[in-house]
Amino acid sequence: MSMPRSEHTATPLADGRVLIAGGVGAGWTVIADAEIYDPATAKFSKVVSMSTPRESHTANLLRDGRVLITGGHKDRRAAMTIFTGAEIFDPAKGIFEPAGNLNVRRHKHASVVLNDGRVLIAGGSDERDSRGAYTSLEIFDPHSAEFKLAGHMRKTRYKLNGAIALLPNGRVLIAGGSDEAEVFDPATGVTRESEGVFGSHRLFATATVLSDGRVLIVGGYDQSNQVGSSVWIFEESAE
Repeated sequence: MSMPRSEHTATPLADGRVLIAGGVGAGWTVIADAEIYDPATAKFSKVVSMSTPRESHTANLLRDGRVLITGGHKDRRAAMTIFTGAEIFDPAKGIFEPAGNLNVRRHKHASVVLNDGRVLIAGGSDERDSRGAYTSLEIFDPHSAEFKLAGHMRKTRYKLNGAIALLPNGRVLIAGGSDEAEVFDPATGVTRESEGVFGSHRLFATATVLSDGRVLIVGGYDQSNQVGSSVWIFEESAE
């Protein structure tokens, strides 16, 4: 890459290239820099930076080929600033543009594109981490360019990016950040608890939809920072 980074986002674009945005650079400095990897040339090229340095943000490819960036934070501890701001990268222009504001400032949250092209943003926290974790949900509509609150989860959740998955029926499995999973139905705006529990909070776990529609939930760590090797399968019951 053009520079070292961690805790960034990497989003496949519609043309097969990959947008890499933000994260933590050398000296634990939060960065706004962005670059694109082109697999055809095996090279990275820098693009215009985001409007603000971000880590613990999310990035989602929209149906029109642009990329939505939401939330995140810069700096650390007492100097930390958590964002409500969002921006959109337009690969046709090669720039980031303002995309309005979340209703709740959040980082360490999760997001997923729904079947209708809107984006669900789930959970996250304020500066207090677990003591400030959210239940709130909101949805970004790329047509109106607005964020609207979309109800609440049954559990407070943070550190769940990567543990949210769009199910084949259009519902969303929210699997990370707590000791059990739940399912959000965008048609009704209602969440329901799933059957079974993990036995402890799963922070920074992953949830991957398998070819048969089931979801593989892997790893994470608990409230005592103990990393786990456990694996679960989620299968939605027939209705």
